Amino acid sequence: MIVLGIDPGLTGACAVLGHNGLLAVFDLPTMEIPGVGPKALVKRKVDGLALRRRILELCPADEPIAAVVEAVGTMGGKDNSVQTQGSLLRTLGAVECVLECLSLTVDYAHPQTWKRFFGLIDPKLSATERKAKALHMARTLYPGCPDIARAKDHNRAESILIAHWQMRSTA
Repeated sequence: MIVLGIDPGLTGACAVLGHNGLLAVFDLPTMEIPGVGPKALVKRKVDGLALRRRILELCPADEPIAAVVEAVGTMGGKDNSVQTQGSLLRTLGAVECVLECLSLTVDYAHPQTWKRFFGLIDPKLSATERKAKALHMARTLYPGCPDIARAKDHNRAESILIAHWQMRSTA
């Protein structure tokens, strides 16, 4: 069984886990939005064809594949513009469409559930500290993975943790 763990978003990522561990982790491929104006906050979108191609390259044809996507939604607050939230939901829809076109079963991982499993929910921690903790956890589970070496690889780390959580939950 192959498990795809997907952290949606324009800076999101996809992890591919198999019986022998982490097979790959990569940033979600994006492309410029055609005709977007210079004042737009969001200038990119998920490249669905590239995502499909990458999944097919990494997943053996004879292996069953399950996908788990972080369940995202809209949130209030001054730092969450309508364009940014629209972009997140657009990305989620693109990811769901690619997975559906590949005839994959999709489960959803609520952030509170999978993060609690890994001990990542702590109101005393800042967002930066939570990201660092997720990176540390992924590096602990999959030591030596060069794709999560940098601080900015936190979305890759989260996709790994989402896939690992799914694999553990269904085992």
